[in-house]
Amino acid sequence: MSINDSSPKTETKNQTLKEIQETLIKIDEQRLDPELNKKEKELLELSALALRNAERLTIASLQTESYKEMEELTSELNRLSKQIRSRVTRMNKLPHTLDKIETLLKSIVKIITEVGRW
Repeated sequence: MSINDSSPKTETKNQTLKEIQETLIKIDEQRLDPELNKKEKELLELSALALRNAERLTIASLQTESYKEMEELTSELNRLSKQIRSRVTRMNKLPHTLDKIETLLKSIVKIITEVGRW
């Protein structure tokens, strides 16, 4: 899963949210019309209230999906980091062993040099 991947469900919710917000803008503009009677204004206000509630629910749903996607990405990143650490550990074993062999060979050369001086 990559960061740019979006499920069709998420895309649908994003589109729904966009449509709700566009409709809210239109309703808010209509509510400002001075020629509306009281009943029409009340109806538009109730519609706006219902749409705002729908907007909140859609946003909450999108947030929940985002959290789930982040958790999946995080678990994948954790798995990859463990894999990298284990590979680095394996890669470091050879240089570490070579360092020990080098130290051992230097010690042997010193001993041979000292023995040769006698």
